[in-house]
Amino acid sequence: GTADYGRLSIITRWRTEPHYQFTIDPRAFTPPPRVTSAVVTLVPRATPLAPATWEALEKVTAAAFGQRRKMLRSSLRALGIDPSEAAIDPTRRAEELNVEEFCALARLLAAER
Repeated sequence: GTADYGRLSIITRWRTEPHYQFTIDPRAFTPPPRVTSAVVTLVPRATPLAPATWEALEKVTAAAFGQRRKMLRSSLRALGIDPSEAAIDPTRRAEELNVEEFCALARLLAAER
């Protein structure tokens, strides 16, 4: 539900188990950035978190997060899918969905094609 949650978060959690390790002080870099960096370990999953194809999940997340503040019914309209067919409230926004729900939308898109 934050601005940090996006396409990369969905894809990363779908295929890996991310683990936060530690932060790196900005002074460790030259020139120092205005942000604090973090080291994250990505452990590949033997199977994806939920069934979906890469192509469909990529299209669904691009459409949903391309218009982040729009409701899903508007942002996914161009793909020709209705979120309610995947038991997802179409008035929700992209940042409110979890990985499994995005995978359900991706399966719906793949079935439509």
